Amino acid sequence: MWQIDDEIMLKQADLKESESIFMLLEHSREHLGPWIGWVDYTQSNGEMKQFIKTVNKKMKEQTDVVLFIWYRGQAAGSVALYDIKWHNQSGMLGYWVGAGFEGHGIAQRAVRGMLMYAFYTLMLNRVELRAAVQNEKSIKLARRLGFQAEGIVRQAEWIRGECRDQVQMSLMKGEFK
Repeated sequence: MWQIDDEIMLKQADLKESESIFMLLEHSREHLGPWIGWVDYTQSNGEMKQFIKTVNKKMKEQTDVVLFIWYRGQAAGSVALYDIKWHNQSGMLGYWVGAGFEGHGIAQRAVRGMLMYAFYTLMLNRVELRAAVQNEKSIKLARRLGFQAEGIVRQAEWIRGECRDQVQMSLMKGEFK
């Protein structure tokens, strides 16, 4: 558990919290669905429990760090560092906040906390992210945090019946402020 500030906490998922996280997903399907492929495939609390078991296993294996964002005591989203490549000192970043939680700086503060962990605790040198080229909010957030676009990955993700291009972005430890 990491207290980011007096409103935001990041915590590893607990199976007892699966219902709260699943309900956040249920209320956010239309908000998240255009950008995150797995949203449409998580249809029950049982599937959310399986997801939690899987990510917690990956945390033990040190390949992923998946934390849920709690804002004023409510499940609000997630921030993840996944596909960690220790030999390259790199990892991939993902984040989302549920419907109704935008506009409070939650994602920016949570992602900044994860980046501090990635660069100063895990000692990674490079953090990458990909976002659909149409996902302007996510791209703007990444740019505010110092990420730079490296190019377009064509037809990189299949979401809701179409293959979408993604912008590849990265941030190096020496660029992080």
